[in-house]
Amino acid sequence: MSSPSDTIVAVATAAGSAGVGVIRVSGPQAVEVVQACFKAADGRALAQQPPRFMAFGKLLDEQGLVVDDALVVRFEERHSFTGEAVVEIHAHGGSFHLQQVQASLLSLSRALLPAPRLARAGEFTQRAFLNGKMDLTRAEAVADLIQSGSALGREAAARQLGGGLQRAVEDLRLGVLALLAEAEAACDFPEEGRQWDAPGQWLDRAQELRGRMQGLLDTARTGRMLTQGVRVCLAGPPNAGKSSLLNALAGEERAIVSPEPGTTRDWLELRYQVQGLPVLLYDTAGLRAAQGEVEAEGVRRTRRLAAEADLLVLVLDQSAPFDPSALDVLKDLPGEALIVLNKNDLDPVWDSSVLRAALKLLRHEWASSAFLHKRVLSVSARQGAGLESLQARILDTALEGRATETLEAVLLTRSRHAQALRSAAEALDQVLVSLRANAAAELLAVDLRACLDALGEIVGLTTRAEVLEQIFSRFCIGK
Repeated sequence: MSSPSDTIVAVATAAGSAGVGVIRVSGPQAVEVVQACFKAADGRALAQQPPRFMAFGKLLDEQGLVVDDALVVRFEERHSFTGEAVVEIHAHGGSFHLQQVQASLLSLSRALLPAPRLARAGEFTQRAFLNGKMDLTRAEAVADLIQSGSALGREAAARQLGGGLQRAVEDLRLGVLALLAEAEAACDFPEEGRQWDAPGQWLDRAQELRGRMQGLLDTARTGRMLTQGVRVCLAGPPNAGKSSLLNALAGEERAIVSPEPGTTRDWLELRYQVQGLPVLLYDTAGLRAAQGEVEAEGVRRTRRLAAEADLLVLVLDQSAPFDPSALDVLKDLPGEALIVLNKNDLDPVWDSSVLRAALKLLRHEWASSAFLHKRVLSVSARQGAGLESLQARILDTALEGRATETLEAVLLTRSRHAQALRSAAEALDQVLVSLRANAAAELLAVDLRACLDALGEIVGLTTRAEVLEQIFSRFCIGK
């Protein structure tokens, strides 16, 4: 756990060459650390420079030689990102140069007690959380914002950074807290005749809270897809055109395309975007009776990826004889599926009636006209025909046809959030059972406290120290 008595130093900008690089210093001796190597052009000490204003000056090394011009800004306690005294040095970019300036800072201020040290990963944000500058969901949103690789992922992180999830959880906590207060009053003042009558208002209030919890839990899948990507698995028989389809969607030659069956032995992962939605696209080994142990392992991996994916895209070749066993991957599929009829630039040897009959034998509901209309598409990976429709179907299927609502909603973006909220919901379920059984207020209070603690884990009110360390250790150094 970060110690508030330490002053920490780190390069806050990414490695590589750049016009400007930033070094951040935070802690009780931040001003003294930077003052040791900075000489302002106006001759005033750093402590006398007005806060939140850039001071121009020279950076010196251990020999007193000028190594760079820089702008330095200081932030007072409670008015900084971390809630501590903070100084930022804005110098010229370049990894080696900034590392040397950082080394000079530590060397010139080593006489200070305690001596400043390098910051650990995520330690600046961790201090912001510990000092009450943000709750845990906003701290995690900082990392999500930095790591976002798509427009929609960035927007989801920005909404969370703005406190959307925190407010939703706090509203739930206030509702549970009100119920707990009623339960504890019934325990402490039984002479007032307070009863937890099942048909009464407490049951209605608990059910309303449970419904809101479920609504938030239902966003976990979408939140994970927006921040981590929709997992889309391309599967199908050999030579159906899976690799050609991946290359066409990517707009570049990423997968080897060959008329020789079994070319793809392992899966290939490609990350790209569909209208701002991050997509992880997997090209997999062709599904057939394997011709060797290596190909057999590839087929096993294909089936595993198909089962784990958010969306299976089954690619079939309409210019080749239809093999009903190609649909076997759809049996008991836990996720969503699209069927892509590839090579529509060639003469087909079977039509949709053949597919409908095979689907009726496999999964009767998939033979419906509604499924065939929404989930079966005709494309040509080689000529690019139908790819825009396929992209639109991927987006629509991933977001369950609610793209507009999803983009404006508060979402659970991390598995930690979902796990804690599930624990809260389970505790509230027990409260509902007890209410319907007209149980004693003492039993209700126990489960309501458990619910309150689980909700507190999301925003960091009841989160264990080791969990906090694990969360912040995944941040980049300097943040």
